[in-house]
Amino acid sequence: MLRIVKKNLGIYFMIIASIEFALVGACAKILSEEISSIEIMFFRNIIGTAFMLYALSKLNFHKSGGHLGLLIFRGVIGTIALYLFFYNVSNISLGGAFAFQKTAPIFIALIAFLFFKESLGLKACFGILIAFIGVLLICQPFADSTTHSGFDLKNSILGILSGFCAALALTSVRELRKSYPAPFIALSFVLIGSLMPLISMIIGSFYEIQELDFLIAPFVMPSFKAWIFIVLMGIFGAMYQIHVTKAYGVAKKAGVVAGVSYIDVVFTLFLGILLGDEFPSFMVFVGIFSIILGGIILVSKQTKGNKNGK
Repeated sequence: MLRIVKKNLGIYFMIIASIEFALVGACAKILSEEISSIEIMFFRNIIGTAFMLYALSKLNFHKSGGHLGLLIFRGVIGTIALYLFFYNVSNISLGGAFAFQKTAPIFIALIAFLFFKESLGLKACFGILIAFIGVLLICQPFADSTTHSGFDLKNSILGILSGFCAALALTSVRELRKSYPAPFIALSFVLIGSLMPLISMIIGSFYEIQELDFLIAPFVMPSFKAWIFIVLMGIFGAMYQIHVTKAYGVAKKAGVVAGVSYIDVVFTLFLGILLGDEFPSFMVFVGIFSIILGGIILVSKQTKGNKNGK
């Protein structure tokens, strides 16, 4: 029994991490009733900064550094992805917001193919096709107002863009890991992710632009109840970072662990319904499942490709 547990320890850690990430989303959903998605992101990253500073203080690392422009780009584009993700969390179902975020592997595969000349292969093309069909079923651009059961155009576009920006951020990490340890890359991300929403809230205190409410919003002092969920979001976020790091650290097969990470969409579907989200329509439900399936296929393909040196 103990041997089975040790063999699958990475999977167990990832399941725990997925539950914690889903709880971060649930806290953000509750907070969206009182404060803007930008303010939610600000608090999430401020707490993350404190956690990463503590983690770095415990590490000794010796790497060359460099690629400052790429490091800043990773922070900025990753923060933009968070702007869009937390806006989705605030305005559509929790499961739908997480499903859009899981489109990142589609864009990672396409970026690798177009710019790094990496081959896709039949399996990867199949995964992209399935995930793309899933996006269409969620957005439903082919349906008229009487039959449409997906998400509105604005949130659909922002959701897809959040996946694309996340893909750009994750792709840049491949190069940055040669020069910086992972905790330092994460620290730069949460630092920029704290500064940008702070600027957004300062601008939002003077200007209100409804069309850009996902980028600009004023600061609103949280209530006592909101502070409780802000602290909980920070705790769950820190625990998520610990367990996801442990998951990949002990995993025998990284592709299996990465595939298991998609279970957070399932958790968020249930949590969202508990928090008042409507149960997704049949087409949206199939679309979410298709994105999960396509993403798992792509993640397993990319992991095998990395092992083969591709």
